[in-house]
Amino acid sequence: MGDVDGAIYNLALGLPNGVEMAAIQENLPQSPLETIVNGVNRLLKDGKLELLQSGNKVYYRGVSSDEMKLMGAMSEDEKLVYKHIENSGNEGIWVRTLKQLTNLPQTVITRSLRALESQVLIKSVKSIKHPTRKLYMLTSVSPSSEITGGPWYTDQEMDTDFIEQLARQCHQFIYAYSYPRHNPEMVYSANHTGYPTATQIKRFIAENRISNVDLSLENIEELLTMLVYDGKIERIAPALDADMGMSARFGKTDWMYRAQRISSKDSPLTDIPCGRCPVANRCSNTGSITPAKCEYFTKWLSF
Repeated sequence: MGDVDGAIYNLALGLPNGVEMAAIQENLPQSPLETIVNGVNRLLKDGKLELLQSGNKVYYRGVSSDEMKLMGAMSEDEKLVYKHIENSGNEGIWVRTLKQLTNLPQTVITRSLRALESQVLIKSVKSIKHPTRKLYMLTSVSPSSEITGGPWYTDQEMDTDFIEQLARQCHQFIYAYSYPRHNPEMVYSANHTGYPTATQIKRFIAENRISNVDLSLENIEELLTMLVYDGKIERIAPALDADMGMSARFGKTDWMYRAQRISSKDSPLTDIPCGRCPVANRCSNTGSITPAKCEYFTKWLSF
């Protein structure tokens, strides 16, 4: 491999999404355009570069030695099928879509898929949106939450028990901060800012290991939205001031959540340990005395 070819190859190999011709020229200012173009063509012919297109732009992606060895063992049909599966990422690709993109007969596609599966290069997954469809993706790729349903699904089935348990824990946590602990029958003033946010609820669930599944902030907000629609909690916009932080400045409201008052008979506050705690007035989200560190509060949440 010549100096120019090697420079082009190393540049493309270091950029997973490929490099444009203009960028190659910028990195090789001493090389004439004709020399660069000839080098690119040689690398394409040798399979060391791959041509990618995004809109009107053309990129050149470097193909590693391991990838070249892998592709070298495939038939041309298998290479074509493999590339389309690779390009589908974590969304996967349907057999019918493969047929449309490759223009290969169904028998050839089926044979290629079997060969790639036997080498453990690809895998098939099922989508919760289209249970009857089999999607294909690379073995090393984890399917997106759009396909698996995220933490709310187990084996393509909605885990209602898990959802209800988490929703109950969220509701109890919010209720504990929705009314004064020394007198649950009272209400906070209109400018009260101590109601929990989704971020605080996420931290509470993680610190208390309530869920064995990693939950994102979006997952927590989905649970809270469900509780809002169920009429159990309500969203409250924080007061507008200079200390609202980055989320407010970029147009995202950091909502607080307040539980709707329920009858004293059914209220979680009737037996919450906070009401009988002698150091409740010293309890806060930070410091040595916090709900996250309270063993009585943790036991209460497990009921």
